[in-house]
Amino acid sequence: MAKAELPVIIGIAASAGGLEATTSLVKNLPAKANASYVVAQHMSPTHKSLLWSLIGRETELPVIELKNEDLTPQPDTIYIAPPNFDVIMDNGKIGLREPSGHPGTPKPLADRLFKSLADECGERCVGIVLSGTGSDGSYGIRAIREAGGVTIAQEAGTAKYEGMPSSAIHTGCIDLTMSPDMIGQQLTGILASPRDFAELKSFTGNPSKLLDLYHILLARTGVDFREYKETTINRRIARRMVAQDIDVYDDYVEFCRETPSEVDALYKDMMISVTRFFRDQSQFNQLTKVIQTMVNENQDRQLRVWVAGSATGEEAYSLAILFAEAMGGLEAIRKERIQIFATDIDTQALEVARRGVYPLSAANDVPRHYVDDYLHISGDTLEVDKHLRAVVLFSRHNIIQDPPFINMDMISLRNLLIYFGSSLQEKVLSRMAYALVPNGKLFLGSSETVGAMHGHFETQSLPDKIYSKRGLRQSVQATANFLPLTTLHRGTQTQTRNSSNTQTFDMFETLIRILAPNGFIATRDNVIIRIIGDISDVTELNENSALLRLSTKILKSDLRPEAGSLITLCLRSQTARSGRWYNIKGPDFDQLRLTCYPLLMDGDGEDHVLFSVEKREAQPRNLTSEDMTNRDRMVYVRQIEDEIASTREALQQTIEELQTSNEELQSVNEEMQATNEELQATNEELETSNEELQATNEELITVNEEMQINSTELQQLSIELAAILEATPYPTLVVDPALQIRHGSDAAIRYFGLSELPQSGTHVSACVDANGMPHLVPKVAECFRHRESETLEFDDGNGTKTLTFTPIFKGITQDIIGVIVTVL
Repeated sequence: MAKAELPVIIGIAASAGGLEATTSLVKNLPAKANASYVVAQHMSPTHKSLLWSLIGRETELPVIELKNEDLTPQPDTIYIAPPNFDVIMDNGKIGLREPSGHPGTPKPLADRLFKSLADECGERCVGIVLSGTGSDGSYGIRAIREAGGVTIAQEAGTAKYEGMPSSAIHTGCIDLTMSPDMIGQQLTGILASPRDFAELKSFTGNPSKLLDLYHILLARTGVDFREYKETTINRRIARRMVAQDIDVYDDYVEFCRETPSEVDALYKDMMISVTRFFRDQSQFNQLTKVIQTMVNENQDRQLRVWVAGSATGEEAYSLAILFAEAMGGLEAIRKERIQIFATDIDTQALEVARRGVYPLSAANDVPRHYVDDYLHISGDTLEVDKHLRAVVLFSRHNIIQDPPFINMDMISLRNLLIYFGSSLQEKVLSRMAYALVPNGKLFLGSSETVGAMHGHFETQSLPDKIYSKRGLRQSVQATANFLPLTTLHRGTQTQTRNSSNTQTFDMFETLIRILAPNGFIATRDNVIIRIIGDISDVTELNENSALLRLSTKILKSDLRPEAGSLITLCLRSQTARSGRWYNIKGPDFDQLRLTCYPLLMDGDGEDHVLFSVEKREAQPRNLTSEDMTNRDRMVYVRQIEDEIASTREALQQTIEELQTSNEELQSVNEEMQATNEELQATNEELETSNEELQATNEELITVNEEMQINSTELQQLSIELAAILEATPYPTLVVDPALQIRHGSDAAIRYFGLSELPQSGTHVSACVDANGMPHLVPKVAECFRHRESETLEFDDGNGTKTLTFTPIFKGITQDIIGVIVTVL
């Protein structure tokens, strides 16, 4: 069966007290739902399990105990994992595996099941956590949440042992909490609901429909989601609509207006606080080398690292472990050497991160020697060592709105950009570039790139998503990939190298001195990065020579253009090329020429060339035919032919470069002409703008005076409004679009049982309804929706009262900005 044809896979985790909960659940499972159920119930590894037969008595669905053979899941079938095995989903099949976790982990391990379901099924999976002790399941629930599946936990009050469901709920990744029998009934609605939500998809490119939710979220949480990817937003809204069994988007908006807890749940779903230790292990393996180099080169100062979007902190602690390893262990790591700033906007996730305590199953993501050295296992939890916690500072920070940190040596920004739109990605990456020191490292997620910001970052390891911030002298810094030869000062070649690197360097040094006893190494940009021997015979220095950036421009005028052509020809053909002989005299020579050898680098390294300066005595040009032997004639002719061929090739290269330059100059000339016309137009506009600014300045002075008058009047109105509300004998409330009470009379506060109103307001649902009074929340929401006044009568036991809902409209746009609720 193909992966796309698989039924929805529902993983069920349970432990102590789980038999009763599982039995209650299966009794209420739908008969036809195109779903397969996999039960991972903790059991003693030494006793034969009768779970499959006990559950089989309570349901008409087929119940199968898994054996060693992998099975293709069938719809409306329950699969039971036997003791002392883990159960996973792999390549479209359900199978048993030998336990891979710490010896103290339960078996079968629910976290392993949930993670495999997330990887295999994506949004076509459901995770259910029932009664049990410990925290198994809470780590895998995050993976299902990240993949887009639905997560459910047993209501703690209905569980015999609430450890597992409570731990899952505290992750903030649970969509629904209810009793086991209600879970079975709710599954019918969840699995029957359409998962594509075409109505939501139609909003892409026309976001006005989503603005209602954006404004409600902004009013409630202070976070603006308008620049997030709409496909991500739609998917998260669809998840919450499925969880609440709501099919119509407008109904969900009204539900959010009336239910602050649902706004909070949607906000948490948007946060996607999902992470784990050493996520994408291969990337961290490469990062280990980068960190070791960083530590070695900065022994005398503090390193500063920023983990943005740290969620529950596993990634920040993973980096702390790598830095501790590079510095020599726990005892060597301290704030004077390393400070890690871990930030997020999810305050609940930050609370978990600060404690540094995780489910025992988290140890499965950490290499074993790191677990032994840096983490402590206590019962069913994994605790981060206090030395690591001391160097990691967790704080709430919004990378979109709050100012970035500065002078960072490394920034980890993993799996966060994928949720942002392109413009927001560029905005965030520009902040990261500002925060990094030159050559600082940027560590991204496996599906992320720097995109349009490549001008600020260069790739250090593309498969591992490690980038370096470009410096001001990038063309020189780029030669860092060619370490032994990138310096003009021999003193810097005494850097520490292992024996293998030393041997390779010595062999390379010997080889280049044989090829070029006198010469130099240059980049493809004509920058000289290393001088070998004595090249004074081919150089000339004057007051116009650029000494800070040595290039082939210091060569003598005859050799200068030829050197550039030789670099291009040599790197293009990847073979050695020689120039022509020039009549330049020296103490023991009359002619010299340049020979160029390619130095090609693997991977992302920059290619270089090696120039050798060759010298010889001049060949006599006035020999007569009688003086020359046949051999002399042949040698002489061959030399002339070689010089002609080399000259022809260099001339062809020069012609091509001149043609390219001519085309570029023509293009630049046209652009300059257009720019000149634009500048003339701009100058005229500026003169006009200057006059307008002067007039505007006078208008602003007048407006400022009017604003001062208006401010005085507003203060007076505010005082009068407060006096009116205090003196009015009728209960009166002013409610905003998020159903937050902004103002209320003293009579209303007493009548509706409210405490003193905070400045930020309180939700209408906090009002205590009087006897006979209809509930305020749906009535206020209806007034916002219909934009019309409504009057109701009710008897509160003290007589007939009139309840009035009056919308407040703003200006000529007639936008509804509030509702006045009055009891007369």
